[in-house]
Amino acid sequence: MFDPALFQRSADIRGLYPNQINEELAWFTGRYLAESLKELLKGTAPKIIVGRDGRVSSPAIYSALIQGIASVGVAAIPAGLATTDMIQWAVGSGQDGANAGAMVTASHNPPEYNGIKMVVKSAETGSVDVLRPADHLAGRFAKDGSNASAATPACHPFPQQSRLDLQEKFVDAALDLSDRLGKASGKIVLDPGNGVGGLFRPLLKKQLEKRGAQVELLAVAERIDGTFPTRPSNPGLPGAVKLLQETVIAEGARFGAAFDGDADRVFLVDEWGQFVSGSVLLAALARNLVQKNGGKGAVVYSAVSSWIVPETVRAAGGTPILCRVGQDAAKVALTKTDAVFGGESSAHYNFPAAYCLDSGLFAMVVFWDMLLETQLSCSQLLGQLKPWPNSGELNLKVECSDWKAMSAEIISTIKAENGVETANNYVLDIDGVSVFHPRVPQYQTVNDVFKIDPQGDPEGKIYREVQNYTPEWWFNVRASNNEPLLRLNVEARDAGEVAGRAYSLISRVREIAGERAKITVQDWGNLKS
Repeated sequence: MFDPALFQRSADIRGLYPNQINEELAWFTGRYLAESLKELLKGTAPKIIVGRDGRVSSPAIYSALIQGIASVGVAAIPAGLATTDMIQWAVGSGQDGANAGAMVTASHNPPEYNGIKMVVKSAETGSVDVLRPADHLAGRFAKDGSNASAATPACHPFPQQSRLDLQEKFVDAALDLSDRLGKASGKIVLDPGNGVGGLFRPLLKKQLEKRGAQVELLAVAERIDGTFPTRPSNPGLPGAVKLLQETVIAEGARFGAAFDGDADRVFLVDEWGQFVSGSVLLAALARNLVQKNGGKGAVVYSAVSSWIVPETVRAAGGTPILCRVGQDAAKVALTKTDAVFGGESSAHYNFPAAYCLDSGLFAMVVFWDMLLETQLSCSQLLGQLKPWPNSGELNLKVECSDWKAMSAEIISTIKAENGVETANNYVLDIDGVSVFHPRVPQYQTVNDVFKIDPQGDPEGKIYREVQNYTPEWWFNVRASNNEPLLRLNVEARDAGEVAGRAYSLISRVREIAGERAKITVQDWGNLKS
């Protein structure tokens, strides 16, 4: 048995192993994915490249997924250990004829979780698009039969020949983003967090030496271990990168880079060991790419990112585009607005010129190139930006019989309370609820501040174009897609307002839940660091 509700998810398959996700679900996922791609690709034979992370359950799920794909006569390309962005890049660049991909990973979730991310290359845009389980798997599960006889063995989960060399090709493509790396020197510290990013250092070392770089690459938590013994697989959690910070300082490194479990996200640490938030790096990369595009172009950012992002994009001459959290929404917004860059505060960074790939390694290389171009240190370059005082992301655990219904009620109540005329707020519900204060005469309604694109997203449920407005303070409350958590973000121009508004918001959440749910703060963000 498995949990069929996972087929209803909006971005990927993800759940607890083996109760929710297991080999059986993986086999059916492979079969339904292959059948869906036969229809979607309209006469072009699907060829699905499959990778896996280093979680303990990943080899078994990976094997079952490949066999499910092959069971309906579709070719699978077993890539073995890989990062999520390697698989996406392989689809975009058509490695071994791949036109779709599947990655076995639960990304940044704890070790007891696993999942499957699925993508396809768009024939229209050339981007690598997310395949949503709700759109491509749920209907096939609902229509499936009841024959419980064992399926015929389909294939082995190994390639016929051994020289796909995906890992080497991907790292080479990332380094090709800079023509200055041959002049690089000093020390860089990588922190894969025992995730599959442990593949990177030897590959980078080899390719950098070929380019003539005089760089000493160091690493902490490099050994791939699916129990994540050194730190959480999410490097964005408070205190998660302490070892990296200490190592950067001790070694006198130029910067450090911490990857999540499947290494498609990256957080940086500057030469002083200071943690760099995802929003700050997003703003810095966005400014660089808008300037290189002649001081114009759209930049997509997630609804919970710091206001430093739209401020920085506007100052560089670009157009800020706010989108719903999640790579499925981000990639739609990127293609519809012809953006030059995009990303999320969770440290996803998207490169439209490379199939809208979201890649931690690509982001690290582009930032490294910025340091080499400007001849500034990490702290000097990022010090040019002025971050807003913020709470960081606060995670509130919701314990009750139906956490999703409770979360929806809390969000709905907060939306209604803050939307009354006397509150003087703009209330946006593109992702949970976002409240911006105050309203100004220039923009009468929320749709005047966050404009809908009538062609690309006529309902305004995926993305909005942000006008020349800056709030005094704002907050967002949304439910996690994967865990029984409410996520809160609070920002204000005045640092003194942040803590008070954050604590008031937590208190209001508890009041709405009452005795029907236990609300506990699991992560305090920046409030208690």
